[in-house]
Amino acid sequence: MKDDEHVVILGAGPAGLATGHELSASGVQVSVLDRNDFVGGLCNTNVHKGYKFDLGGHRWFTKNEDLNTWFRRLMGDEIVWVERISRIYYDGGYYSYPISILNVIKNAGVFTIMHAGVTYLLSAVQYSIFNKSIDNMKDAYVAQFGGKLYDMFFRRYSEKVWGLPCEKLSSDWVSQRSAGLSIWTVIQESLLQTKSDNESLIEEFMYPRDGYVRIPQRMAEDILDQGEANEILLESTVTRINYRGPNDFEVVYKKDNGEEQSVNASKVVSTIPLGVLPRIMQNPSCSQEVIDAAKGLTFRALITVNVILRKERVSIDTWLYVQDEDILFGRLHEPKNWSPAMVPDQSTTSLVLECFCTKDDHIWEMTDEQVGQRCVEDLEDKLGFIKASEVIDFSCVRSLQAYPVYDLDYADKIAVIHEFLGQFEGLHLVGRGGTHRYNNADHSIEMGLLLGRKILGQDVDYMDVNTEPEYHEIKSAKEPARDFYQVEGECK
Repeated sequence: MKDDEHVVILGAGPAGLATGHELSASGVQVSVLDRNDFVGGLCNTNVHKGYKFDLGGHRWFTKNEDLNTWFRRLMGDEIVWVERISRIYYDGGYYSYPISILNVIKNAGVFTIMHAGVTYLLSAVQYSIFNKSIDNMKDAYVAQFGGKLYDMFFRRYSEKVWGLPCEKLSSDWVSQRSAGLSIWTVIQESLLQTKSDNESLIEEFMYPRDGYVRIPQRMAEDILDQGEANEILLESTVTRINYRGPNDFEVVYKKDNGEEQSVNASKVVSTIPLGVLPRIMQNPSCSQEVIDAAKGLTFRALITVNVILRKERVSIDTWLYVQDEDILFGRLHEPKNWSPAMVPDQSTTSLVLECFCTKDDHIWEMTDEQVGQRCVEDLEDKLGFIKASEVIDFSCVRSLQAYPVYDLDYADKIAVIHEFLGQFEGLHLVGRGGTHRYNNADHSIEMGLLLGRKILGQDVDYMDVNTEPEYHEIKSAKEPARDFYQVEGECK
């Protein structure tokens, strides 16, 4: 790259900071802009009365060992190992997740399994013998597990998260997010105790001792340490991007005090929502067709209710997925089960309850007090986890644009937007919001690091990350180690 290169990154989340981390390690000047007063985006860790709460349970797990090496080097002695224990709460019972047939028999009975088997055989006839097309999320789950297990373990939670019937959602990411490739895999591993020598479900994962925000914080620290010209500008909202020609941009942003400023860039890396970016691009501006496509890309919002409890422990889970529609939250985790450092007093504990919603819907319109009180009631009356008298305090954190919605037309909308953005030479998209892709944090970091390599001139396809059809939490010995990352001027 030329000595005068200046890369401006829009968003200080994991993907943007990873790109900046890779570039700054090679001496490229980097400026990162973010509208928040903190780095990390959805990987933030909020602190209330000394208790630390992630915005949902973010674990570090990747199939890429080179990326694990990078992560260990970044975090040093801050890493702790966490045992993975996940369960599903369904109709008053608790089921292991990933699904175990023996566990289902124990909790639901043999007749439920027989019902599940019959519905699976029917779906096998429909989708395999008669080649029924898989047109939506429901089809994908039913084809894999049959109608009964779909209804028990996937429909309710999926519709809670996305706010739409499964028939109106794309099937694109189902194979990555549902355990096992089919009911036969579940039966094999549960009843026959067989498992491929080359595949294993992750049973533990790495986690930053003091909360997930330490990952973006560490990347930000390294970026600033790499050169005096590097900067991370918080409380800076990008309002427009003027394109003056190939690799020549003016990025205009507004500070919290209303003052408008600008910075010149040879490259722009955007992690801001893909539906927002086209509408702030100038010279040329986008057409009405692009505006309509951009407005059509929607997100689900999230309210996390952080509860402090006068109780030593609530559960053994790292996650508990709550299927029942009449319980306000859809998932909970206990931070202390991830790291003892997340609570200041080991005789107490805390919970993070995730309430999925959409801006301006009935959940979003509830006050923080109403949301928190309802969640406490659900914990006591419906789950039986706590007594209201054990609650020391609670707080709520609201996050917009938390989950990109994969409706049936999302891919067509993205194609229209990409065609427009493709004319701006030097503009790059990355991250969950920037690509409208349901990335885990490790995917976004991997994309960012690879984009950094691409900008440096390496022949890599960073958009290939998180496109594999395999289930995310199955690790294969055959997995290629395809990536490498920069440290102190050398490839590792």
